[in-house]
Amino acid sequence: MEVAELTAYLKDKKDKASYATTNPPAKVMGAIYKARAGLQAVEVPYRTAFDTVNDMQSGALDYALFDPVFATTQAREGRMRILAVSTGERTKANPELPTMAESGVPMDLLGWFAAMVPMGTPRPIVDQLNMWFNKLDATDEAKTFLNSIGGDPWITTPDEGQARLLRDIEAWGEYVRTAHIEPQG
Repeated sequence: MEVAELTAYLKDKKDKASYATTNPPAKVMGAIYKARAGLQAVEVPYRTAFDTVNDMQSGALDYALFDPVFATTQAREGRMRILAVSTGERTKANPELPTMAESGVPMDLLGWFAAMVPMGTPRPIVDQLNMWFNKLDATDEAKTFLNSIGGDPWITTPDEGQARLLRDIEAWGEYVRTAHIEPQG
């Protein structure tokens, strides 16, 4: 099954289709998929990804949206099949997996983490820390570990990282509205 086949199946089921989410990024991806593919599927929120396994395997759920660590593990164990990734480009970790955009559902949701320092940290210190993290990310051990959990090393400059953060803050404003997530705070 491919995303296009799943989408057609879900359109036939209308509001009888259901899917699992276990965290805010999954909720956002699910809402974007529904909105852009014109689906009526019902979201079923779970406390943890592992709580979905029996319902997925029994067919009580039609699909689920997971983080790469859980999805990769489940696929490796033969419990579930990954149809696509939400990133704008295919990952180096799993280049055989198409993106949702390639599958006809435009999106670019990339989960990432970064080392950050307080504002005002002298630039030479920022650059030194960046050099150390990039050196670590470039090692075979780091690549192997990140690829094993569905991730790719992201080697960048502090300025590129800051630009990505600002772009993502803006984009996630739209994503959160699409997913009808209430502001906290």
